[in-house]
Amino acid sequence: MNLQEAPLAITVGEIPELIARDNIPLVWPLVEPRLQAVMDKMEFVEIDTPNVFNLLMQEKAQLWIGGNGEMIAITRIINYPNVKRLIVDFIHGTNHENYREHMEYIEHWAVKLGATQAEAEIRPGLEKIARAEGWKHRRIKVFKNLSKGLH
Repeated sequence: MNLQEAPLAITVGEIPELIARDNIPLVWPLVEPRLQAVMDKMEFVEIDTPNVFNLLMQEKAQLWIGGNGEMIAITRIINYPNVKRLIVDFIHGTNHENYREHMEYIEHWAVKLGATQAEAEIRPGLEKIARAEGWKHRRIKVFKNLSKGLH
């Protein structure tokens, strides 16, 4: 079975599809290796694929599949004291030209839920695409591995 054949929440083709909780176990064997490949390229990852699966099953995160299976995204909606924010934890696909349409659809969904801001951690190659769609480079996150103990 490939992603195009997987039972989804709705069957609409090119636009991203929010995968229903009950269908996540059905598509996870197809999604997990792609998500793992993204994580393997990142040096500092706060979460692993079993944790992502658990968040999805607890409905604390959302799985999106778009472009007839070419794009996957993991999102969350976070309520901060002063803002409700869409968080794009992971987005991966083979056709970057479709990112604009995919993200526009996901953003519209988040607005319907009351989100007023969006945040995404993306690799440098996607920054140009993101800027063209109104995303602003506001912060730089830096990371460092810490050693155990003093010198």
